[in-house]
Amino acid sequence: MEIIFIGNEGVYIQADECAVVIDGLFGDGAQVEGFADTPRETLDAVENGTDPFTNVRLILATHYHPDHFDPHSVARHLTRNPDSVFLSTPQCSELLETADGFLAFADRIHIVDPAGGVRETVNLGGVRVDVFGLSHGKVNYADVEHLGLIVHLDGKRIIHLGDGIIHEKSLRLVGVFDETIDVAFLPFWFLTYPFGQRLMSGRFKPEHVFAIHIPVKERDSLSRAIAAFSTEAVPLVLSGTRYQR
Repeated sequence: MEIIFIGNEGVYIQADECAVVIDGLFGDGAQVEGFADTPRETLDAVENGTDPFTNVRLILATHYHPDHFDPHSVARHLTRNPDSVFLSTPQCSELLETADGFLAFADRIHIVDPAGGVRETVNLGGVRVDVFGLSHGKVNYADVEHLGLIVHLDGKRIIHLGDGIIHEKSLRLVGVFDETIDVAFLPFWFLTYPFGQRLMSGRFKPEHVFAIHIPVKERDSLSRAIAAFSTEAVPLVLSGTRYQR
């Protein structure tokens, strides 16, 4: 399995000539928000499905915020790569309807809207994905539809939790503690904030952990804080970095 970090929470994961992109088609949104400095040529390659971001069969977005999802970037990829399908929330789907060429790929957009604590299984592009609802906030972002994702690829379970509000009850309800998680992409606060550290020190023990959503200006300080808690967790900070797992 090969992993390429795109920026912010965006990752490309490939195994056996089948690849998945999660939160990686964010256009310039993550740059504007200060969560990425991904080179334009990298963003173009993801949008075009060209080397090294080839064989993409499934595009996933945890929610519609611009540092995770850009409808025009997703539309460009779907237009150029007829083998790819997109799965996300109704809010993301509504935004995609405004993109150029929507009718040409409308049948490759799949909408899921599971409630909190409810887990659903979807099979798309030859990939199994378990999706479940997560809260994105109790006040300011309470209306944001947000997904937790478990991707099954090459016999491995890969979890990506976006940047929703995560707590032990949410993960327990969807059965995360009852199975082996091989690779976890977790927002940095799982490794630096007390509530996240308690969870990581308890029942939630993925084999490999990557820390994501690290602001550009805080890379050094947060990388040190992550290392102080876990020397095995890998902070994802440099776009284009490749990992083998």
